[in-house]
Amino acid sequence: MNFKKYIAELKRRNVFRTAIAYLVVAWLIAQVSSIVLPAFNAPPYLMKTFIFILIIGFPVSLVFTWVYELSAKGIKKIKNVEAEKLNAEQPKNNKSNKKLVVLPFQNLSSENESNYFSDGLTEEIIIRLSGIKELDIASRSTSMRYRDSELDIASLGKELNANFLLQGTVRKLKHDLKIATALIDVEKDAQLWAEIYHGKIEDVFGIQEQVAKKIVKSLQLKLTPKEKVALGKRATMNSEAHDANLRAREFLFRYTKTYLLLAIDLFQNAIDLDSKYAAAYAGMAEACALLYETHDKNLKWITKAEESSLKALIYDPSSSEAYSALGLVYYNKNLPKEALIATEKAIAFDPDNFFAYWVRGRLYRVMERDAEAVFDFNKVLELNGDFHSPYGDLQMAYEILHDEKNLQNTIERAELFYPTYLLHHPDDSRAHQFYAFTLKRLGRLEEAKKEMHKGIEQNPNDPIIVYNAACFYALIGDKLAAIENLKKAMENGFENYNYLKHDPDLNCLQNELDFLALMKGK
Repeated sequence: MNFKKYIAELKRRNVFRTAIAYLVVAWLIAQVSSIVLPAFNAPPYLMKTFIFILIIGFPVSLVFTWVYELSAKGIKKIKNVEAEKLNAEQPKNNKSNKKLVVLPFQNLSSENESNYFSDGLTEEIIIRLSGIKELDIASRSTSMRYRDSELDIASLGKELNANFLLQGTVRKLKHDLKIATALIDVEKDAQLWAEIYHGKIEDVFGIQEQVAKKIVKSLQLKLTPKEKVALGKRATMNSEAHDANLRAREFLFRYTKTYLLLAIDLFQNAIDLDSKYAAAYAGMAEACALLYETHDKNLKWITKAEESSLKALIYDPSSSEAYSALGLVYYNKNLPKEALIATEKAIAFDPDNFFAYWVRGRLYRVMERDAEAVFDFNKVLELNGDFHSPYGDLQMAYEILHDEKNLQNTIERAELFYPTYLLHHPDDSRAHQFYAFTLKRLGRLEEAKKEMHKGIEQNPNDPIIVYNAACFYALIGDKLAAIENLKKAMENGFENYNYLKHDPDLNCLQNELDFLALMKGK
């Protein structure tokens, strides 16, 4: 029996409350009886009888409380009450909300560019529709998993448990824009409508709004006044600022110093074009905080990150992203309580904010709450399958928890994930390295070395990439290569010496003369 669960069930059924109340009332009855009965010359056995009845009544009252509950309709068995509650909630849970999945818009642009614009369009439409109570809409992460899906409409609908699918294509040529959309009824396997929109880049906000309103009308959704306002809300009126923000986000989570600096420049460009653009400030905060944590300990970055997240909250007090960025700032300022408050606010405003769960998971690890960290890291992977950092975080947490089963399961999940991910993102040097660590754990050493080499080759001067290489070579016992890469990482700006001194990956180097010489004075 799980003792904690048993105690919780006793509390839920009010057994403890009944026990305390019974003892208090029994004590009062005994006290009054001891005064009143002698006054009426009652025989002594009467007092003994009262006490005996009170003693027998105690376990009876506890059993009665465990089995029965006093409801508005009288005394009923707990199971019957729970069934009634379940039935009462059933209409809410089974409410015939229409479920819509906005599939990733296909990028048909002839320009040699990535999917940042088409993905941004997909996300904006999801955001606009997500606040409608009568509509159950799949998250961005769920949508993006089906970018290259070859399933037919019926199979997609069944797999996603969706009533309707929105498909679309985007063709962008310089400042000209062509967007085609179609709303499909899955059950009937028929188009409800199809529309082609022509315009300039600056018309993209109007097109997004038109598509969202057309969906609402087609599905006959009743909107509250607040939902109507949210449907037409625009993060910025400046199309160039919007474009710069989308481009920045393409580079934000690639983590190398070059990409983070590029993201910062693009976010700054967006802010210069629209000084009240909350999303750009929030992105700037994330980029600066990540740069400070991973590459450059110059205080200007963490200061700028904090200022940017607070500015984002001035222009959009409900910005989940701004709160998660602020959480990362406080995490790096060693303020775990403040960081936890910020990340929990981020999750409250947007339960699908994967970055907030990731920051909170790392906080839990620092606070030695690894069991809670594990939940958050798994949630990140559920919400955003392409954000692969949690694979490493989970492995470290499971090691601390001595959970060999889930540790092995995570390694196997990573083994399946990285080849497919790298097929679509061959220039992600961190992913090559993380895959190398996974292969090393699986005993596939030669393959691991090749993947590590690919990561280093792509970013030979990035301090984190080179530091990761040092850790890898230390783990496989190549001390010379480990120290060479460690030296190079420090030459290229790696300054987190406190972490370096306690990094378990480098344990085999602690007594090496070359390592001690590197760490002298640090």
